[in-house]
Amino acid sequence: MEKRKERTSSEPPLISVIVPVYNVEPYIRQCLDSILNQTYQNLEIILVDDGSPDACGAICDAYAGKDGRVQVLHKENGGVADARNAGLAASHGDYIGWVDPDDWIEADMFAYLLGKAQQYASDITVCGRVEEYAQRTKSRVWEKEQLLDKEQALQQLLINKQMGSYLWDKLWRRELFDGIEFPKGRTFEDISVMHRLFVKAGRILCLPEIKYHYRQWSESIVGAQKLTARINRFIADKERYDDLLADWPQFTQLLEAQCMEAAVNVWNSYYDSTKQQRKMFAAILQDITEFSREHYKSALCCMDLGITGKLALPLTQYANPFSFRAASILYFIYRFFRAEK
Repeated sequence: MEKRKERTSSEPPLISVIVPVYNVEPYIRQCLDSILNQTYQNLEIILVDDGSPDACGAICDAYAGKDGRVQVLHKENGGVADARNAGLAASHGDYIGWVDPDDWIEADMFAYLLGKAQQYASDITVCGRVEEYAQRTKSRVWEKEQLLDKEQALQQLLINKQMGSYLWDKLWRRELFDGIEFPKGRTFEDISVMHRLFVKAGRILCLPEIKYHYRQWSESIVGAQKLTARINRFIADKERYDDLLADWPQFTQLLEAQCMEAAVNVWNSYYDSTKQQRKMFAAILQDITEFSREHYKSALCCMDLGITGKLALPLTQYANPFSFRAASILYFIYRFFRAEK
């Protein structure tokens, strides 16, 4: 990262807002308008055009031409993790904020988060979020202001309900990212680094107001039912398991549960992929079965599974056509009854 310019104590903190941009032309303007229209104005807005094949690069350039706070980095496509690394390297802020390019934020989001961060001297400040689906919305909010230490925050992160492994509903003290690099070439890159950021933080503040709108759409990277994405999720959860187990043994079962949930999703999506993909991941599938045989029973107490999930979980001990097919059928049944509700 470049060295930050020294500022006097009378100057307001600079927030670097980093937006990795790829193939989101229908949504990018709403996202950028919501950032430029923030009531807190001392922003450095870094748009990383990750070789987007649509008009996103030109749209970003047009916004930079209208507002001097916007800078655009054009680069060859390297994936979202690589784009995040590029944005961090170009940033100079006292705080880091993230916005995904298909989402949008409330006009006072950064004023709200920064004000509370200063009030409580928090290293990570978290707001409520709305998950925006095509036909419905779902709010994730904290009932009241809560100041957590790192152990409490890690527990919430691993429970994975209110505290999501997302970068974008949080304001981060800049120093937390020193020495942090997102794993290039992989999705679920936020899960790979989130626990490391939380371990470095001393005070994590959770706030009740909803300020972030997270758009869920079927063609997004996360929404795609692809084996590659599911494998990446397991790898990220397993890395977190390996990183935290020795120093945080009280979270063993929560760590196991996240890995096993990812494993079930791998089995569910196995036949949604090509034969070439299945062959490519043969070795990691065997690794998952070994982990499952050792840990799935212990993880059960921390997993919120229905009937189909409980039937699918033991199947992850076996990487064979029967277990993959049975898991996909169970997942179909789960989705059918969920849709009926």
